[in-house]
Amino acid sequence: MDTASAAGLAPSRAADDPHRHAVKLRAPAKLNLHLGVYPGRDGRGYHHTDSVMVALSLADLVTVIERGATGAEGVGPALLLSEDVGVPSRENTAWIAATRLCEEFGRPPTYAIRIEKRIPSQSGLGGASSDAASVILALCQLWGIDVDAAAGNPRVVNVARSVGADVAFFLHPAPSLLTGAGDVVERVFPQMDGLPVVLVRPRAGVSTAEAYREFDVAPEMPEPADAMCDALAAGDRQAVASRLHNNLASASERLVPACGEVTRWLRAQEGVMGAQVTGSGSCAFALCDTAMSARRIAAAAREACEDWWSISCETVGSKAQFC
Repeated sequence: MDTASAAGLAPSRAADDPHRHAVKLRAPAKLNLHLGVYPGRDGRGYHHTDSVMVALSLADLVTVIERGATGAEGVGPALLLSEDVGVPSRENTAWIAATRLCEEFGRPPTYAIRIEKRIPSQSGLGGASSDAASVILALCQLWGIDVDAAAGNPRVVNVARSVGADVAFFLHPAPSLLTGAGDVVERVFPQMDGLPVVLVRPRAGVSTAEAYREFDVAPEMPEPADAMCDALAAGDRQAVASRLHNNLASASERLVPACGEVTRWLRAQEGVMGAQVTGSGSCAFALCDTAMSARRIAAAAREACEDWWSISCETVGSKAQFC
């Protein structure tokens, strides 16, 4: 029995094409519409979290290439980034995801991974986790595994969860509630494509690990995720914007006060329905009434402070990844 059959997944059509030796994907950023972090850590050192996430049109570009097909020498994944993200290749989540998936499925790790970074790091936008999930999906595609089924396969999901808390979400980035350490998909909601978004990030980033350590200094109980889940289930965008919640934000703002400055500035702008810090920051986001408002606010942010990075984008569904 071949590996795909053993995994309980059907081969994709791409596997029938002998000339297909590379897969290119968009690795989308994410927003935490609700992030509820609970005090205390489990045996793995993680906090229990309730995380409601949605994907964005802002995305890294990830290409996975079979090294044998290009004549490249050597064994093991090779990782090439368009910029230095401050992490050695072997500690990068994309490299880790590739090696662990190859180990799980008994495949030789002879692949090159190229990542064009567009999502700023240390922003709470999930770029590293999305890159890792994209590598997993690309390898499944190259191996003839149906990527639509990959997000439901325990072997694939367990690898994703071992790499990072948000990686499982990016295997099928529909609006979702994740529980556990933020790595268990509990509920999936109807698609909410096309909601205008502004992202504004101060110059300084926030380390996720540091944000959680700071949270432990003065922990606070989160609000339940029920209200946000109800809004998403109903497709009520105004209710989604009014029910944003992130009890990790105060810790991030203590580390980088500019996080709070950006959030307050966004909430004061005309056309903003709701705004908050995403994840551990330092990026804040605003949900806007129109795409025109989002573009106007993004431009105004750059004029308001030369240290602020900003962009307008929109929410996207789970089918936006493969190029």
